[in-house]
Amino acid sequence: MRKLIINSKIKISIVLLSMAGLSFSCSDFLDTPPEDIFTDTNFWTSENNVKTYSWLNYDTFYGYGNNASITSEFYFHTSSDLDDNLAMNVFTNFNTTANAINKNWNDYYTLIRRCNLMLERVPTVPMDEVKKKHYTGVAKFFRAYTYFRLAQQFGDVPYTDMYLSQSDVNVYKPALSRAEVIDNVIKDLEEATALLLDIDDKNVTVNKYTAYALLSRVCVYEGTSKKYNFSQNGNEYLQKAKTAALVVMNNPAYVLKPDWQSLYNSVELLGNSEVILAKRYLKGVLGNSIQAYTNTSTVQNGLTKFGAESYVTTNGLPIKQIGGNAQYLGDDNIANTFANRDPRFSKAFGKQDYAYSDKPLTGLTSITGYVFQLFNNPTTSGTEVTTIGQNQIDAPVFTLSEVYLNYAEACAELGTVTNADLDMSINKVRARAGIAALTTDGINATAAGVQINDAQRVTALEQISGIVSPIIWEVRRERRIEFMSWTALRKADILRWKKGDYLDTTTNPDVALGARIPALIGTSSKTKVNASGYVIPYAAGVSRAFVSPKNYLTAIPTNDISLYAAEGVELKQNSGW
Repeated sequence: MRKLIINSKIKISIVLLSMAGLSFSCSDFLDTPPEDIFTDTNFWTSENNVKTYSWLNYDTFYGYGNNASITSEFYFHTSSDLDDNLAMNVFTNFNTTANAINKNWNDYYTLIRRCNLMLERVPTVPMDEVKKKHYTGVAKFFRAYTYFRLAQQFGDVPYTDMYLSQSDVNVYKPALSRAEVIDNVIKDLEEATALLLDIDDKNVTVNKYTAYALLSRVCVYEGTSKKYNFSQNGNEYLQKAKTAALVVMNNPAYVLKPDWQSLYNSVELLGNSEVILAKRYLKGVLGNSIQAYTNTSTVQNGLTKFGAESYVTTNGLPIKQIGGNAQYLGDDNIANTFANRDPRFSKAFGKQDYAYSDKPLTGLTSITGYVFQLFNNPTTSGTEVTTIGQNQIDAPVFTLSEVYLNYAEACAELGTVTNADLDMSINKVRARAGIAALTTDGINATAAGVQINDAQRVTALEQISGIVSPIIWEVRRERRIEFMSWTALRKADILRWKKGDYLDTTTNPDVALGARIPALIGTSSKTKVNASGYVIPYAAGVSRAFVSPKNYLTAIPTNDISLYAAEGVELKQNSGW
């Protein structure tokens, strides 16, 4: 039987009782906790207990969701996690008013409190010193990962690195600036890399290289955020991103697998050489619903026109190459649309035919016509695929391909990128995909001997927040394609690059269009198309406006603002909320 580490269903109750608060006097039985109930005073006695405690931290990785839940890093998204690649099967808009509570806020601070307790208690546990260091590193990793997501979503947030009682005066403190929180995140991760074991349990628990992978993600995020959102120099962070990525890249244990799709449709990612950390699913213990939602009568979320047009042809050139691209045959029909295109296009979205309400394909329909098939696995079938909560394919959490692209982006943003840098990073990803390699002079980008000149790069949409160099543009494109279904990563990329306008249906109408089906022009079909034949997935008149700076951050929960105010501390609401 597979050993499940991620999201284990083994739940150990740690009851942190305040014995001084008990006033029972009937008997010792009432005064004494049962022997099978752990308290803070009797739990921290062995390495096994510490390990079991740490397992619960892994619940924070959403993967493909837990059982019937669609809280996921892939495919699904909500008003706070919109992206420009996939159109939801129901029109989704941004929240307009601040909510009283926010589940992420509450869950993140609960996990941080767990990590702070772990950091206080692990040094007292009778166990090998190497393992003490390792589990200290585990706690620092999860605390860093959680504060990172808080800062990404909410900006300035309260910060504590201590395990506090509810009555402690330090519970209610003014928020720390987003920049200071990120610096603390980096400090935790740098310390974690020196504490964690090289390998703990293959790729299903955190190790040294998981911390380096996260460090590269955090630092490329912060370096580009400073540059594009705050007009500051982020080179220090970009250099850290490059250095952290290199540690992973130089480990011969990590190698890209030949099949890109296997990252997303494998029943077993344990030991996969490309997956630095996986979230595992096991029948009867933990399932997900990612295949069920893409293989039943539920209307699929669909690829947008904006997303579809980002796929290059196999010669590495964009379909809107100025001067023309002979490999691109247009989109008059599905055969031409997919002909000569990046093979990841057809692996993610079926090229047999479009599917829509008037013309289902083997019972499937898509809101935009593009049939989502990335998660399909020929070895899984029947109710194992179609039943909500019973899907068993594993989800990647950190991958070598992301590290490669973090490195390439850091080099491009630093202005130091060379062909050698490209060959040791992004070109490995492109070679695996089956498209031509990139070369550069540090600013421009070339593929198959032709200088890339994408008309999309200089559109009015791009001019809103600034046009980037051709090599930065192509690195960003590669991230988009490689992680097309990874909605959480794409949303973070859009915001750190200050490209929120991609989500606005007025400034970017293509984000609310789908496949081109000219045969539907002028017909009475239920599926509506515009004058050019592109599917209009939503009712006439709906629109989504991206409001800057408001929509770059989520509102601080108003209940928490009130709680802090009651303690005489101002917790400021984010701009625009």
